[in-house]
Amino acid sequence: MHKGIYILAIATFVAGTVEFIITGLLSMIAGDLNVSVGAVGQLVSIFSVVFAFGAPVLMAITSKMERKKLLLIALTVFFFGNVLSIVSPNFIVLLIARIILAASCSVVIVVSITTAANIVTSEIRGRAIGIIFMGISSSLVFGVPLGTLIGENFGWRMTFVLVGGLSLFAMAGIYKFLPKVDSQPTIPLIKQVATLKNKRILSVQLISFLQLTGHFTIYTYFAPYLINTMGLSTKMISIVLLVFGMAGILGGWIGGWSTDKFGGGKTIVFNLGLLAITILTLSFAPSSMISLFVIVIIWGTVSWSISPAVQDSLAKVAKDSADIQVGLNNSFSHTGIALGSSLGGILISQYQVTMNAVVGGIIVILALFSAIYSFVQTNKVTAKTN
Repeated sequence: MHKGIYILAIATFVAGTVEFIITGLLSMIAGDLNVSVGAVGQLVSIFSVVFAFGAPVLMAITSKMERKKLLLIALTVFFFGNVLSIVSPNFIVLLIARIILAASCSVVIVVSITTAANIVTSEIRGRAIGIIFMGISSSLVFGVPLGTLIGENFGWRMTFVLVGGLSLFAMAGIYKFLPKVDSQPTIPLIKQVATLKNKRILSVQLISFLQLTGHFTIYTYFAPYLINTMGLSTKMISIVLLVFGMAGILGGWIGGWSTDKFGGGKTIVFNLGLLAITILTLSFAPSSMISLFVIVIIWGTVSWSISPAVQDSLAKVAKDSADIQVGLNNSFSHTGIALGSSLGGILISQYQVTMNAVVGGIIVILALFSAIYSFVQTNKVTAKTN
């Protein structure tokens, strides 16, 4: 495997870490900057909004730029976004830093995926892209819990010192090991949006949007949930988040296996149903650490097992625009993350944190309805074809 692939995986690991690391630092940042936990949760929302809508715009603007050069520029901006986070004297400055980080992060991740596909042979292209996605998922497994521990022991700002340092390491690796890669033609945004007129395609895209909206309504505020309902320490919360992330990696594998074995539609419907039940269960505080870990393992596994099935479903219902749909799915997903985090922030400021689980579970049920609709329509089309 080309050395550049592993460097790109490191870059996506760093970018993924900074996206979700706030979830483990909510209480620390809120206390230091004298704002509510709900307000700090909006840092996740603004990041996802900028990522979702900024990525296609920035990729269009930079479409003619050589990819290695673009990655180095994006990581340089990313580094200064971390520096601004470190020195933020108030919430507004930190919010601006998050916008800078989100914009640069979107370019790093999208370009890393497309570059990986262009610097290897077609025979190993799938594995190369898989390694890049491992960098993203690993950031949730290791980056977020590690950042939480660093924040607890050395202050939340030191977390961004770590991420900034890693970004410099990634820049050095890209400069040394990544070859120059020519720019790729981009698809006009209007053409991308036009494909959503197909109800089958739109219903699949809504699965990701609604699932992640429901998921992040509670996940963004999972640390305050664990503190308020079970009185867990930051160290214990880090362990819980680590277990969740490891379950997520397992879930990605299970989702791929289940999709190949039973089909994307059945996998999505079953896992969304289980996900809704699991999140709703969180509305009743777990009675013990054992029950908490059982819930977290199931939650982490099923939440990450749905994405492979969604990608497979998009490839089948949108054969003529599969590449477009993968890009749009990224925007749908981050819009869901943003909405879920914002909604969760409103709920936690008005009600007990367990209400986040109730609302999150209900939204996942809506995703289940969308999945059932898509599944039924696909079967009708298949029957007519046969």
